Amino acid sequence: MKKVKLRNGNDAEIVYESDFGKLLVVEKTGDELPAVHWHNADGSFYADCESDLDIVE
Repeated sequence: MKKVKLRNGNDAEIVYESDFGKLLVVEKTGDELPAVHWHNADGSFYADCESDLDIVE
């Protein structure tokens, strides 16, 4: 697992990479259950615009 930082300031971990390069990210939000979402291979959440969920570090 690789630790990353999201644009919104939250820490997250990449827990899986698909055969097509999509990244499954678990975001640490402070809630009991973490937020889970898929990212593009370059770390972006949306391909065509900036998002608070983009990986920045």
